[in-house]
Amino acid sequence: MSSMAHSPSPTPPRDAPAPPAPAASVTASAGAPTASIPDRSALLRVLRDPQGGESLSLQAGGLTSADGRRHWPIVRGIPRFVPADDYAASFGFEWNLHDTTQIDSVQSTKVSEQVLRDKTGLGPDDVRGRLVLDAGCGAGRFAEVLLDWGATVVAVDLSSAVDAAARHVGSNPRALLVQADIGSLPFAPGTFDAIVSIGVLHHTPDTRTHFLKLPPLLKPGGTIAIWVYPDEGEYRRRLPWIPVTSRVRSRWFHGFCKVLVTWMRRHPRHPMSAWIQQIFPISSQSHGLENDMLDTFDGYSPRYHGVHGAEQVMGWFREAGLEDVESLPIATSVRGRRPRS
Repeated sequence: MSSMAHSPSPTPPRDAPAPPAPAASVTASAGAPTASIPDRSALLRVLRDPQGGESLSLQAGGLTSADGRRHWPIVRGIPRFVPADDYAASFGFEWNLHDTTQIDSVQSTKVSEQVLRDKTGLGPDDVRGRLVLDAGCGAGRFAEVLLDWGATVVAVDLSSAVDAAARHVGSNPRALLVQADIGSLPFAPGTFDAIVSIGVLHHTPDTRTHFLKLPPLLKPGGTIAIWVYPDEGEYRRRLPWIPVTSRVRSRWFHGFCKVLVTWMRRHPRHPMSAWIQQIFPISSQSHGLENDMLDTFDGYSPRYHGVHGAEQVMGWFREAGLEDVESLPIATSVRGRRPRS
């Protein structure tokens, strides 16, 4: 990853640590099994009915809508607003298999922290004491960094990757893991001080549509930063393969990636390696063999693989009414701010 010298744009004044949205009220019913939620009643107040936006109550091991007609279970301490992984099943597979591969605290590196800095322009001073949404958290690599920086983090993923994330950050009282769809998030408008989404939105059915769901969730003056695949290089060369590779059973395709990446790393000067890299590019990030296996699988297995230009992405930010929109040095990393009034 290339380093970046960047001075973040102004962020809202830090009078006090931002509390979770107080307007939402989650109340515990008498006899409700609250043991499944380790002391997160305050954080649970940010959750709303994704259909009507009303507050929720904690009942019978889950969350119930105000009219009592809808119920969402809490499984292993994680509220589940979707019944299954849907189109994101490959992510549930990869992040539960490679749950520690990109976790800085496990690998004793700062790789994920540097990626977060480079692709959002944010640092500890921008999030400390603030409520941050990690939209598409995977195994929790960026949620862990944000927590280390002093943020309170709501980490969301459509897939069972939230279970992997919970193994790393679930014991932190400033973290709330939620399984939900970015297209129908269970939060009230104006909830978050900052939103980050790195390498996620291009894997939804419509990148622009899903992005536009996020800015309304910002508080006035709040910041959103995203990175999506640029329409260039290996991202573009992978695109024709997706209709084929995304249909292969995850375990089989992962085995293929493991064999291919291992062989190419052992034979970097073989003519076949150069030819394969041109037509079927594999990951080569200098972070180890396992990371390259993971990243190659990640690049080809999802059903959706959008590629975009920086001007296109900046246009979405302006369409959402955001201000101070800027393209960061990493291609298609864009940041903007919700107006203060």
